[in-house]
Amino acid sequence: MQALRLLAIDTPDACVARYGDATIRAGQFVAQAEELARALPRATHVINLAENRYHFLLGWAAACLRDQVTLLPPGRTDDVLAKLRHEYPDHHTLDDAMIEQRISRAAPGQAMNWLLPASRVVAIAFTSGSTGEPQAHPKTWGSLFHNSKLAVAEVLGGPNRSLVSTVPPQHMYGLEASLLGALHSNCFLYDGKPFYPADVRRALEVMPAPRTLVTTPAHLKVLAEAAVELPELARVVSATAPLPLDLARRIEIDWGTQLVEIYGCTEAGVMAHRRPTQSECWRTFAGGTMTNVDGVASYFAPQLAAPVPLQDVLELRSATEFFLRGRAADMIKVAGKRASLQELTRQILAVPGVEDAVVFLPDADTRPAAAVVAPGLTAAAILRELRAHLDGVFVPRPLVIVDRLPRNNVGKLPREVLLKLLDLPRS
Repeated sequence: MQALRLLAIDTPDACVARYGDATIRAGQFVAQAEELARALPRATHVINLAENRYHFLLGWAAACLRDQVTLLPPGRTDDVLAKLRHEYPDHHTLDDAMIEQRISRAAPGQAMNWLLPASRVVAIAFTSGSTGEPQAHPKTWGSLFHNSKLAVAEVLGGPNRSLVSTVPPQHMYGLEASLLGALHSNCFLYDGKPFYPADVRRALEVMPAPRTLVTTPAHLKVLAEAAVELPELARVVSATAPLPLDLARRIEIDWGTQLVEIYGCTEAGVMAHRRPTQSECWRTFAGGTMTNVDGVASYFAPQLAAPVPLQDVLELRSATEFFLRGRAADMIKVAGKRASLQELTRQILAVPGVEDAVVFLPDADTRPAAAVVAPGLTAAAILRELRAHLDGVFVPRPLVIVDRLPRNNVGKLPREVLLKLLDLPRS
């Protein structure tokens, strides 16, 4: 049985993470992870809710050392966590306070050759619930290890770089593209999860070059509109939603950097990448291939047990290059006519004064509805503008004005949250 190293760092002096004002080196990380592992309760699963990225990394390593499976919840709301605890009763929970208290007494150690079977399930990830009920997907150490190494090599810019991320490590994108690189590629982690533009700037300023920022389109839009001046950035990485081309161009020009997008999903992890200012075409990571049979696309990679069917519509140029044409579930049919929810959302966003928007189907066989952030505008005014550009059957009804869209920590909008918006008073 193939075994892969959990920590592929050979020297105890190698830098792992910036933790507060201190630099954590591999020897100290090993000692703290082993101290935490000894303190973990007996259980088959662990829910790691640590917000601090270094704490999460310690909890991840400790769970692996104790052969406990880390549950990666699709959100942090009380109902999501209650359901997770009900479905996995033999579990315990880790948070920042617990981890910080336990590791404070750990003495420095030496980097060790921790080995895990590649086939061992080390995590269970869940779909976000944006198109229905969240589904569980077990993750082996082999798939996560190889996906993360590919992300570092082909997207993050290579090993030995500083990583600052606005994406939570509990999300598959955050885990593979902004955390595990510290274990196998000498990437230096920033321990916080900066949110406001000034926080992102400060995080990057305290990290040595070369720097990579791992984030989302929603966060990039906020950063760009804030016109925040950032230190030298070697790379910006974006995922979780389509990135508007004009925003990608603005980021590269204003920050003097390269912006790379990742295409992935919970089921398969990272699958492909592109630099949108250079090409609309996506290229799979090394070893990965796409097939398209009767309109159903699937992804295969050596680290995956079987091909993964995809929910997106792909136009293949070859087995390793493709164009992304939208989600299969994104296509709707009203009165015998077809349209894309993504395109309808884009039409609303093009209305002057609209800051954010989403179009969705409340139920099957119904007209699309919309929730819009547009200070100073009324729903009637937006609808008048849309009727000039859209077929009447696709004009959203209802269209509600909200103060903000309740996006989760990676910018997505779970379906149950959208349905609740329809109960709001309408302008």
